[in-house]
Amino acid sequence: MEIKPYSEEYFNDIFDVTHKTIEEVYTKYYPRSAVDFFHEHHSRENMMKQLPNEFTLILLENSKVIGTGTLFENEIKRLFILPDYQGKGNGKKLLKALEDSIDTGTYENYYLNSSLGAVNFYMKNGYVYKSFMTINLPDGNNLYYLDLVKNIIKK
Repeated sequence: MEIKPYSEEYFNDIFDVTHKTIEEVYTKYYPRSAVDFFHEHHSRENMMKQLPNEFTLILLENSKVIGTGTLFENEIKRLFILPDYQGKGNGKKLLKALEDSIDTGTYENYYLNSSLGAVNFYMKNGYVYKSFMTINLPDGNNLYYLDLVKNIIKK
């Protein structure tokens, strides 16, 4: 297992991990319109604009990208682990690496938005509920997610 910083050569792998995970996992928790919203939110164009301006890590196993996570200031974003690699400690390793990269002299907490399927994972890793969020979708369905926070323990 290896964690490396993002470089442009990994863009397609990160994009694929993100969308494969959305398609296989989010469909268990959300209606199709919400899954489509997530796909659009993490569109190729959006990711191409965002990745160069954020701190992104990739998780590799035998040179294969199996996960990715992004940090912007003290917000953890776009943490995805391929479904076949979930439940094996990979997400925890990547989350810790992102947390360890936050400037603890500037920020007092870690912050993230969690999809419904990932809430238990984050809570097991010390995050607590901040607020429940709703996005009304054009087809009348709703997309629900939670804002979570975790205090930074100063060393």
